[in-house]
Amino acid sequence: MSKLKNRDAEEARVRDAIRQVLDGDIEAFAVVVNTFEKLVAADLARRLPAQDVQEVAQDTFVRAWRALPSYRGDAPVRVWLLRIARYAAMDFWRQTYRRRGRFWEGLDDDAMTRMEMSHQEQVAAEKTDREARELARERLEGAMRQLSPDDRAVVTLVELEGATMREAAEQLDCSVSAVKVRAFRARKRLKNILLEMEAEKGKES
Repeated sequence: MSKLKNRDAEEARVRDAIRQVLDGDIEAFAVVVNTFEKLVAADLARRLPAQDVQEVAQDTFVRAWRALPSYRGDAPVRVWLLRIARYAAMDFWRQTYRRRGRFWEGLDDDAMTRMEMSHQEQVAAEKTDREARELARERLEGAMRQLSPDDRAVVTLVELEGATMREAAEQLDCSVSAVKVRAFRARKRLKNILLEMEAEKGKES
């Protein structure tokens, strides 16, 4: 009960701050930021590379600031902010696809392992560990470029970022069943592309 009372008090405090901002007291927005910055950062940390969390969190509060006049109070402020944060994360990934290389800088080795690319073992036998990892990244990048934007998004979220089907559905704004179908098809398509790339390499050697 104490936790619920604290949550109610928090909600009342930030709603009062929002009213002050709308009345012209710009500095009152600091109450919103100070109250929810850790919550927003924690949510984004599950969706983004660690080095990008702070930047997207700041973007979230900028978006919230701009959206204050349209906030009707139908949902608690924390829920409203987390929704904005998730849309900001979606936009981050969309922009990442357009900027070659940034995605791969944020891709860690655990994420590569989750892709379960069978050809990595063959590459690793031929090159040093570092060279093999770089070559695998290049091949995966080439294969991902051949996927449709929707397929790239679902592979990134589910396979690379480890999002659950429900989390992916929220970020992609579709049903869980649709994400499952899309993920299955995308995995199959990606596997076929990688196999084709291996076959082409065999012909060249």
